[in-house]
Amino acid sequence: MFRQAARATLAGAMLGCGVGLGAYNHWVVALVVGVPLAVAAIVVAPRPRRIDGLVTGGHSAVNIPVSVEAVTRSSLDASNVQPTLVTATISPPNDTEYRARWLSAMPKGMVANLLHDADNRLPSSFIPERPNVALTDESDPAPTPDIEFGDHPAKSTVLLPVLTIGVAAALFFGVGTGWHVSVSLPDTGISSIGSGDESVRPPQERVDAMLAEVGKLGPGASNNIFTLSLGTDGNDRIQIYDPATGESISMNYSSSSDSWYGPSRSSTPWRTPRTFRADELSKMQFTTIVDRMGAALPEKSRDFQSMEIARSGDDLPVLATATFGESYPDELEIQADTDGNIAVWFDPADFGAAMTLAQETMTKAGLPTDLPIIDRFEIRGTVSGTPIMRAGEIQNSGGVLIDFTAPDRTGSLSIVPGFFPTMRSSDNTSGGTREGSVAFDDLSADTFDAVRDDYMRRYQVDAFDRAAVDIQTSYQYVLQDYQTTMMVQVGPDDPIAYYTLDGQFLGED
Repeated sequence: MFRQAARATLAGAMLGCGVGLGAYNHWVVALVVGVPLAVAAIVVAPRPRRIDGLVTGGHSAVNIPVSVEAVTRSSLDASNVQPTLVTATISPPNDTEYRARWLSAMPKGMVANLLHDADNRLPSSFIPERPNVALTDESDPAPTPDIEFGDHPAKSTVLLPVLTIGVAAALFFGVGTGWHVSVSLPDTGISSIGSGDESVRPPQERVDAMLAEVGKLGPGASNNIFTLSLGTDGNDRIQIYDPATGESISMNYSSSSDSWYGPSRSSTPWRTPRTFRADELSKMQFTTIVDRMGAALPEKSRDFQSMEIARSGDDLPVLATATFGESYPDELEIQADTDGNIAVWFDPADFGAAMTLAQETMTKAGLPTDLPIIDRFEIRGTVSGTPIMRAGEIQNSGGVLIDFTAPDRTGSLSIVPGFFPTMRSSDNTSGGTREGSVAFDDLSADTFDAVRDDYMRRYQVDAFDRAAVDIQTSYQYVLQDYQTTMMVQVGPDDPIAYYTLDGQFLGED
């Protein structure tokens, strides 16, 4: 059993290494190292057998007299050694006889010998230990429990595969991102995800090729573009609008065959207000834009994946929205406009940066920062595990949300990392502000930081969850009173706490 446990542990280690190296590295590493390790683990891993856990005999110089009452032998296959249920009276030399019932891995010849002569001898290695309670005749109370033929294989046989999987899982999750190794691999000529793949054409060349293809679809096609999509691995897609039929026309480019496929037509709910003209992209230098986008993002998220050029709604500005980062959670999006401006990427958990950007955006939007017009001011982080205290425009993306009631208008202003700010507003017919509203100048990044620090101390939040924060100021009924408070939650499992605007703890929800 020790030898099999050692084999199961070794197989688990090999499997964990194979999966870890394959999951966190280039596909060549997965193919050359990960797959062989996984195959070797399957070969090394011990296989559970039907005779595992049974009395298994070997060579023995001592034969014990037995008087066999019943023999039941498996006939599931033609193997020489099969599970065999034996009921017999055993007469050890110089000891009292006892009656036993046991499962044994018994060879075919030995079973035939017992069937030929019930009063026989068995090697001592095939004899079970004397039971604590002897089996009795039918006239006596039945032993508890009786061994049955269906009790094989033993439950212990599942321990070996469980051990293999457990070791593999512990190794894989324990090492985590440490499985990533830096290696220099030769150019295979096969494209892979990321801007580092030299086989993928530069973004500007791909956009130019798409616009050229659009021009081939008809004289009006360049004025009716829905989307230009730069996909992963150099595969691109065009969608234009046919105003004569109301249909969408699509073309797809395959980098592997260096060919365009289509056009194909399909119905669409979009109409002319969603289209844009090719000449609207004349100021955009896409290769430079992609480089600037990557430089604005955190270092772990600078691998260019894809880009879509389109309007986000009817008559809204044309924007290029790019995705960077090889995999979740490093995947990030960032936008550029037709003038080549890049949206600001920021970490909302950096309250100083978030507040500075909020002030600049309010000023550009013509919203006064010294008047009490803010009904709700929220900053929500972007990391995994960030709580959602209330539904809103940033509940999934994170960022800054400002609900306001100004003398001339009411609405909301949202600032999402990597996206241009968006504002929705309507006329304020009443001309007044709401009760409990605050001025932006009355809010302080230092106070927000102090509230978060107090919350983390009070509820013993781990330091690595510091960026998983949702904090907001609003007027609401809380703690049995209507009041303007700060509410905050840090980490995925802790309660919502309330503070005054100057950072004094009030209580928790």
